[in-house]
Amino acid sequence: MLLGPAAAPRSVEPKRPGGAGRGQRWEPLRRPPRALGQGQPGVAAAPCGRGRRTKSHAGLGDAARGARERGAAAAPLSTARGGAGPAAMPWFPVKKIRKQIKLLLLLVLLTCAAWLTYVHLSLVRQGRALRQRLGYGREGEKLSSVTDGRGVGVSLSTQRVEDSSESREEEHVPEGQDPDVLFPGGARRPFSLNLTHQVPPWREEYKGQVNLHVFEDWCGGAVGHLRRNLHFPLFPHTRTTVKKLAVSPKWKNYGLRIFGFIHPARDGDIQFSVASDDNSEFWLSPNESPAGAQLMAFVGKTGSEWTAPGEFTKFSSQVSKPRRLMASRRYYFELLHKQDDRGSDHVEVGWRAFLPGLKFEVIGPAHISLYTDESALKMDHVAHVPQSPASRVQRLLLQEEPRADMLRPDPRDTFFLTPRLEPSSLENVLEPCSYAPTYVVKDFPIARYQGLQFVYLSFVYPNDHTRLTHMETDNKCFYRESPLYLERFGFYKYMKVDREEREEDEEEEVQRRAFLFLNPDGECPPPPPPPARPSRAGRGRQALQIATTAGAICRKSRGWGQGMQPPTGGADLAPPPRRYALLRIVNVEKRRDSARGSRFLLELELQERGGGRLRLSEYVFLRLPGARAGDTDGDGESPEPTPEVSAHPDGRPELCRPLRLAWRQDVTVHFIVPVKNQARWVVQFLADMAALHAHTGDSHFSVILVDFESEDMDVEQALCAAQLPRYQYLRRTGNFERSAGLQAGVDAVEDASSIVFLCDLHIHFPLSILDSIRKHCVEGKLAFAPVVMRLGCGSSPGDPHGYWEVNGFGLFGIYKSDFDRVGGMNTEEFRDQWGGEDWELLDRVLQAGLEVERLRLRNFYHHYHSKRGMWGTRSRKASHREAP
Repeated sequence: MLLGPAAAPRSVEPKRPGGAGRGQRWEPLRRPPRALGQGQPGVAAAPCGRGRRTKSHAGLGDAARGARERGAAAAPLSTARGGAGPAAMPWFPVKKIRKQIKLLLLLVLLTCAAWLTYVHLSLVRQGRALRQRLGYGREGEKLSSVTDGRGVGVSLSTQRVEDSSESREEEHVPEGQDPDVLFPGGARRPFSLNLTHQVPPWREEYKGQVNLHVFEDWCGGAVGHLRRNLHFPLFPHTRTTVKKLAVSPKWKNYGLRIFGFIHPARDGDIQFSVASDDNSEFWLSPNESPAGAQLMAFVGKTGSEWTAPGEFTKFSSQVSKPRRLMASRRYYFELLHKQDDRGSDHVEVGWRAFLPGLKFEVIGPAHISLYTDESALKMDHVAHVPQSPASRVQRLLLQEEPRADMLRPDPRDTFFLTPRLEPSSLENVLEPCSYAPTYVVKDFPIARYQGLQFVYLSFVYPNDHTRLTHMETDNKCFYRESPLYLERFGFYKYMKVDREEREEDEEEEVQRRAFLFLNPDGECPPPPPPPARPSRAGRGRQALQIATTAGAICRKSRGWGQGMQPPTGGADLAPPPRRYALLRIVNVEKRRDSARGSRFLLELELQERGGGRLRLSEYVFLRLPGARAGDTDGDGESPEPTPEVSAHPDGRPELCRPLRLAWRQDVTVHFIVPVKNQARWVVQFLADMAALHAHTGDSHFSVILVDFESEDMDVEQALCAAQLPRYQYLRRTGNFERSAGLQAGVDAVEDASSIVFLCDLHIHFPLSILDSIRKHCVEGKLAFAPVVMRLGCGSSPGDPHGYWEVNGFGLFGIYKSDFDRVGGMNTEEFRDQWGGEDWELLDRVLQAGLEVERLRLRNFYHHYHSKRGMWGTRSRKASHREAP
C-alpha cells in the first residue's frame, strides 16, 4: 500500500520479547520484509542478512504504529517467521476444508434432513403436519410433456410410488384431472355439467354405509364406457347400499357408482389408493359438495388394466397425493368401477396416514356414511342423485370427426324444415296414370310368416351412408373364397365392368318368376320390347336416369303449369321463363317393378323465381311402354279415370303422376307404446319425444302409453309432466301383453285418417322421423316398416356399432283405417308370448293389397338391453309350465 506522511507520535506498547509466538500479537520487527521495500516510494530495499535499521524503516514503523493506534488500518501487518509484515488472523484449517468440502456438505444435508424428519414426526403426533411440497420423491418430480397416439399433448409424471418388481408403471395424471380428457379415447371438448351444489340434509343414522348404483348389461372395461351408457348417472338398474368400500359381486358386464361421505378419524395428511378389475376411478371433494370432486386415483384408462384384490401399489396412478383432512368435517367421495366379461371382478379403496412404511387399509363402516336415503324413492325420482365432475356424461357426438359416416351431416336430416311446394302446383305438370305394381299380393293366400318374402328394400340415391362402413374389415366376404376364384376373378373387387345389354338381369328374372302366379290370366306377362328393358348399368347410369327424371319435372314446371292454358292458334310465341330452378337432388327412393316400371319418391330443392327455396317431395312413376295397367285401385273401384300414358315414339318410358299416391304433410302421427316396470326407459322415451317437439316445432303427433300396472314409477304423472303437444294414458291390469296393449292404443285413436305408429321404448329417433313416417304412409296404398339399427353391447348413438334388423317388423306405421281393415293385432293367439305378432300382422297387411315400404333410416337406433328382468319373463315361464 502507499504510505502517507507520518502520524503524530503516540504512546506505543513495548515489544514483547521472545518473537512472534502462536496466539500472540505481532509487532513490526526491526528488519522489514523485502516486499514492502520494493517498488514503494520512500521505502529503501533492505540488504540481505542482518542489516541496520535505516531511516526509511524507521518512518515505516512509525506510520504503522500510528495507523494501528488510530484504528485506520484494515488489518495489522504481520510476518511469518521473524520478518516484518502484516498482523495474522486467528488460525483456521482452510486447506483441510477445501480437501474435504464434499464430505462437509453431505454432513450438512444429513443434519438438515434429520432435523426436518424430527419436526415432521413431532407435528404428526400432535395431529398437525407440515404443508410441504416434498412428497417422498413423488411431487417433486417435473412433469414431462408427451403426445398420445392422436396428437394430443398430455402431462405425465415419471415418478414411481412403491412399484412392485413384476408390474409395469402407469402414467400419473395431475390431481383433479379426468384421464379421459388426457389419454386416448378422451380427446374431446368439455361438456357442460349440471353440477350438484346443494347437499341434502345429513343424519347421524346414515353412518356405516354408502350408496351404491348398479348399471347392468353394459360391455367394456373402461370407466369411459360406463359414461357412454344412456342411463348414466341418473337411472341405474339397482339402488342399494354397501357397508365398506370393497365390493365383489361376481357379475359380468356391469358398472358401479359408489358415493357418500368419508369421515376421517383424526386430522392429518391422508393418502388414498384404489384397486380393481377392470378399471376404476376414485374422486374426492375438499368439502361435502359433489361439485368440487377431484380425481385422486384411478386404475387404467383403456379397459385392459387390472389389479389383484388389495394390490394398491401396482400402478403409480393408484396412489393419490396426500390430502389434508380434518376429523370434524365430512368429505364427499365417488367411486366408479367398470367390469367386462372376463376376470374376477372387485373394487376396493384403501387409505393410510402420510407416513413412510404404513400400509393401505380398506375404508370400513366406521368412517363412511350415506349421501341420502333412497329406500323409499321410486326409480323415476332422480332429483336427489348427485351430479359431479366424475359423473359427467361422455358425449362422443361432440367429436370433430365422427367415426361413422352416418353421423356426418346430410341434407336429408334437416330437409323437412324447408317449406314444401304445394302438390297442386304439379297437377298440370305430369299426366296422371294408374298405379298397380305386380308385386302386390292382394287376395292371394300365403302361408304363415311368408310375407317376409314379399317385402323389398328400396334403392336410395345419393348415398345415405347407412352401409356401416366403419365396421367393415378388409375382406368383406363372409365365406372363404376359393383360390380358383381369386385367380380368375380377384380383380372384380377393385374394378367393375358393365355387362352387355343383351345379358339377362338375374335379379329381375327372379322377381318375374316369383310373381308368375300373380297374373289373373294365369299367363306370364309378355316381355317388353328390348328398348324398354334397361340393362343393369353402373351407378353413373342410374344417377343419369334420376337426374333426367328431375330435369323433366323442372322443364314441365314453366308458367303453363300454374293454372294457365297454352295459347291456341298458330302463333309462334316464346315459352315463358321457368318459375323454378333445380338446386340439388336431396333424396331419391326407387321401388322397381320389372314388369310395369319404377316408382320414385323425388325430393328436390328448388329455387323459386323471385322467392325462396322450396322442397319438392312427391311420388312419380316411370312407366314402361307396353306395360299392362293392371288394377286401378286396391279395392277394384276408382273415382278417377285411369288414362293411359302415351309412350315416346322411340319407345322410351314416360314419366307420369300415379293416382291416389300422394302423402299428407299435416296428418297426425300417434306413437303407441305399451309399458310395464321400465321407469328409466319411459323417462328416456318421454324426454326424446319432448326434444323432438322442441327441435322440429311439429305439434301434429301424440304419445299414447298403455301401462300394465307399473310399480317402479308413476307413468301417468311422468306423462303429464312431459312437454308434449298431445298424449293419452291408458291403464290395463294383468300381465304384460304387447299385442293387447298396441290394440288398446289404436282403439283410443278417434281419427281414422291418422297414422298409428306401433313403437317400442328402446328407440333413438332422428329428428326427421315424423316426416319419414308421413312420406311413406299413404292411406289405402302404403304402410311403412323402417329398418332399425340394433346397437351392440356398449355401443351408443354417438359411436354406433351393431347391425340392421332386416327381419324385425315391430316398428310399423299405417293409417288407422287400414289397420282396422286388416283386422288389427291378433290378441287371441299372441297374449303373453313375446315375438311373432309383427310377422303375423305383416301377412294380413300384404294380403289386403298394401305395399310395405322398407327403408333403412339414418340415425334410427334400437338401444341395447338384455331381456333379463324385463316384462313378461315371469309370465312366459308360467305359461310354459302350464302348457302340456
